[in-house]
Amino acid sequence: MEVIIYGKYLRKSTEEAERQVLSLDSQDDNITRLFGALPISEEKFRESKSAFKPHNRPDFNRLIKLIDDGEIKGILAWHPDRLARNEIEAAEITWRIRQGYIKDLKFASGFTFENTPEGIMMLQMVMSQSQYFSAKLSKDVKRGNAQKRKNGGLTGRAPEGYLNQRTSTTGRGTAIVIKDPERFPLIRKAFDLFLTGEYSAQGIHTIMSEEWGYRTLKRNKTGGGAISKASIYKIFRNVRYAGLVPDPYDPERFYKADFPAMITTDEYDKVQMLLGRDGMPRLASRKQFALRGFIRCGKCGCAITAELKRKQLKNGHVKTYTYYHCTGRKAGGCEQRGLNMREDVLYEQLLSLLDAYELHPKMLEWAMDALRDFAKGEIEECVDVQAAQRNSIVGTQNQLDKLLDMATRGLIDDVEYMTKSMLLKSELKQLQEAQANAVHRAENWHEVATQTFEKLVSAKEQFVSGDLASKKDILLAIGQNPVLLDRKLGITPNKWLNPIELTAKGVRMEIEKVRTLPQQIQKASEEAIRLQWCG
Repeated sequence: MEVIIYGKYLRKSTEEAERQVLSLDSQDDNITRLFGALPISEEKFRESKSAFKPHNRPDFNRLIKLIDDGEIKGILAWHPDRLARNEIEAAEITWRIRQGYIKDLKFASGFTFENTPEGIMMLQMVMSQSQYFSAKLSKDVKRGNAQKRKNGGLTGRAPEGYLNQRTSTTGRGTAIVIKDPERFPLIRKAFDLFLTGEYSAQGIHTIMSEEWGYRTLKRNKTGGGAISKASIYKIFRNVRYAGLVPDPYDPERFYKADFPAMITTDEYDKVQMLLGRDGMPRLASRKQFALRGFIRCGKCGCAITAELKRKQLKNGHVKTYTYYHCTGRKAGGCEQRGLNMREDVLYEQLLSLLDAYELHPKMLEWAMDALRDFAKGEIEECVDVQAAQRNSIVGTQNQLDKLLDMATRGLIDDVEYMTKSMLLKSELKQLQEAQANAVHRAENWHEVATQTFEKLVSAKEQFVSGDLASKKDILLAIGQNPVLLDRKLGITPNKWLNPIELTAKGVRMEIEKVRTLPQQIQKASEEAIRLQWCG
């Protein structure tokens, strides 16, 4: 009697249709328990692959080759659907049975096979049923996913900063997406850094990995490590963070998400502007527009974008112009979108704005001397204020201690204790916050003033020659919320710079005028200007 050498084939897929199939180890145990006495090849055929597509399984292909070579003549498996879930590979198995290459099949699930015409027909029916079930399930899943997207749900793994969750503790409820309490605020912080326009995606990657110690969510086989640079770009390009779910079959269609958005649609638009029109890093873009995504439309609030336009001159040469205009992304569009403003005209307005705040290097020198003197006096004043604040805090704390002592000795009832203690605790909290704010102001104002004055020294020259970050730093030193309306640039200036706006230009002119005077007069004249400026 011919000895049949069996190959033990184990397969499990992660696809939805096969999640309830026994694990590879369980299949192995059951096959060994039932058929362990048979001659089994030492070759291992064990893989986690889908059988829905043909020729997608290396170990199965190797098993078939050994069968064709005559080294293996039987197969042990859990069920026929482990061997094939598609017509091509099902036919390859039944054809080899008919040709005598495969002498026997045995299944541990209880399905029995006899190498007869009827047995082969039954085997074909079982594998065909598996193929039909997979195809139908795929169609049903696609239809269900499409409906889920229309309802605002996500059909795959939640993006970084979110978590997948089931509404039932048994794991059988509806799949929803919630905020990841640990990572959501950090991803939002990364967006905030990028929206300033002062940080590149690479720089934010370094900050997240080295300064924040950010680690991705630990899963069964992945995660738990530092986030990759590619993931940073993927996050910044992902419209889902703006609360929109894209339709994979219609790039112009989006559905409102049923999970909390991390950023607004306007912020998403600005991020795309900063990345570049095609979603590429700014450093890789062909042209860097200094003010794109930084200025807002004064009419609708959308970002101001930029584009290049080419004009052919009469002499045949082509001249390139940069124009800025509103993106008009909000519903209904914006009438400002068609009002293109040339970059050189916009720069003229910016330089005119800077001219009102620009400082001479001598003005910075005088300002720093005055600020140091002012700081000395404020420090003495702060010491007195902080001493008074400490005394108030200690006094309020003592009152709370006495109130607690009276309650424990039964001198006041619980209701009176709760009422008075709540008032005292509220007062104590306000005093502690005031103390913290005073300390912060004392430490912070001198630094802010120094940095602002340094940026305003020769501001126009710095703006023209500086890089993108420097240009934006200089404008932000003057004020906030730069807007473009009817081709006119406006900005909300910092109120504490109002005196500088009124005097800076005149003081600069006087300094230059004094420099033409004789040396002996120059010093006295500069001192007079200094007193005027510091005042």
